Amino acid sequence: MKKIFYFFAFLFITSCSSDEEEIINSDPTEFTFKYNLHTSLPSDWITEFYVIMKNLDDLIPIKPTNYFYELPIYAWNSNVDKPYKDKIGDASGASISGNGGAVNDKYMVLEIPYQEFEFNSMHRYSVIDHEYFHVYQMSLSKNFFDGNIELKWMSEGGAATFESLYIQQHYSYNYFKDAQDRVDISAINNPSIFEKFSTSSSVDSNYSSSVFMFLVLVKELQKKGSTEPEAFKMVLKDYWLRNPTDNNWKTVFLEVFNISVDQFYSSLKGYTNDIKTVLPSESLKLESIF
Repeated sequence: MKKIFYFFAFLFITSCSSDEEEIINSDPTEFTFKYNLHTSLPSDWITEFYVIMKNLDDLIPIKPTNYFYELPIYAWNSNVDKPYKDKIGDASGASISGNGGAVNDKYMVLEIPYQEFEFNSMHRYSVIDHEYFHVYQMSLSKNFFDGNIELKWMSEGGAATFESLYIQQHYSYNYFKDAQDRVDISAINNPSIFEKFSTSSSVDSNYSSSVFMFLVLVKELQKKGSTEPEAFKMVLKDYWLRNPTDNNWKTVFLEVFNISVDQFYSSLKGYTNDIKTVLPSESLKLESIF
């Protein structure tokens, strides 16, 4: 059924002449994405969007829960003025937005900067993977869905790492080295600031520092005997399955990784703030992780 749905959705969106279309997967046994893709988007991007969504659904399908079972996606080219303002207000950029922890009251925003189409930026595709992974995190952890845990370097570092792993595998392009190489020395000297957006936004360009910390954790888990895929699974999936909160995340960290947060932060001093020193294997496949 999924293959039929995606193919139908592609035909529908590319054959209509109206300004926008909403494509809905109405199967109640599956998580439902409602696709609102504006005609300002290039047709090749729309085609690739459906390819990426199909690949992600095969890899890490979103399981519906009683608090999260559907998600509208609003995507447009930034060269038009907020075509979905009547539905999402002034929301812009790329995010999973909504009114706090209300049941299923969230939506995905994908405003793609027009320059990314002009210069064929890989980010025009990687942002889809990044935001989809946040949806996956929310389906694993109700506390993450409700906003009861911030832990930026794990949440955003994980999503940004996932997008780079996808780009590396499917486009043979190292997005880590291209877009996540501006690691601030604070990731080594003062890592706790990356637990919150408010204390680290100025030193976390494109989440480079959070990605660095995330990849160091993977390396440290490998030192303790985990294989590379096992280590990535622990940080990308297993941790969120434990549904941590701002109050107990350090306890859950110790239980899942068998290393305390203080021990991990101390281990960062054994590294240099160079993303190239902690890169995953180029042969690593997402299928081996999940």
